[in-house]
Amino acid sequence: MKDYPRRYGDKWYQSFDGNLPGDCLAYMYFRQAQEHKTAFSPEQSITALEKALEMAETEKARQRVLRDLEAKDGDGKEEVNPDELVKVPVVRMAYGEVAESTVVAVFPVCSGDAGGEIEVGDAPWECRTRGSFGIVKAEKGWSRWVVLPGWGPVAGLKRGGVAVAFSKAGGVLPWKGKRRDANEEILVVADRGRKVVEYDEGFYLVSGGGKEGLKVERGDKLKGKGMVNTLGAVVLVVRPPRDDNDNTLSDVEWE
Repeated sequence: MKDYPRRYGDKWYQSFDGNLPGDCLAYMYFRQAQEHKTAFSPEQSITALEKALEMAETEKARQRVLRDLEAKDGDGKEEVNPDELVKVPVVRMAYGEVAESTVVAVFPVCSGDAGGEIEVGDAPWECRTRGSFGIVKAEKGWSRWVVLPGWGPVAGLKRGGVAVAFSKAGGVLPWKGKRRDANEEILVVADRGRKVVEYDEGFYLVSGGGKEGLKVERGDKLKGKGMVNTLGAVVLVVRPPRDDNDNTLSDVEWE
């Protein structure tokens, strides 16, 4: 219940009653379901929605959750509203989220500036947890690391994962139009095991950004330029925590 008022203005906030503990818990699970859906983890999304339905006290909250659970068309596929479709997996971290996570992912961090291409190639490909305390051991030393919650795309990335740090999102992400958060820092998590451009609608990490740093490009544009190999497929973009009521999930639209 303490967290609920902080979410004022978030998507579907008004569908849940902040005065009822059950609705507050339902909204927490509902938000987790949207996060898993954005991060391409449909099974975890359904599990979170089922928990939300179980906790919901008001009929309005139950109907909001049921709409997502029953959003099926005649072929049994999920019905997607174009206005609500999240084009890319972009997640804003919340304060304390890593500490509350039961599963985490650890990645070497590289710079997105000039010379970042070399760093991405040199970064450790694998790190494993060992012993009862889950001590992390990498195949070689590295100066910068980041710990992220075990979201779907990163939880299964056992080898080849890397986080690329950019001081500004503008000029890196292929957004449509200008955005007020273009000066915000971001982390781009890429899978170096998937360097070949396979999908037109996929996003890939490549060189050739501002002052020859790195940037993210769409698959069809890379194919149009005759590019076949990249530095890796983008699996997630992470935005830093903020004190205001900015949505944890971002319905951004990329080119």
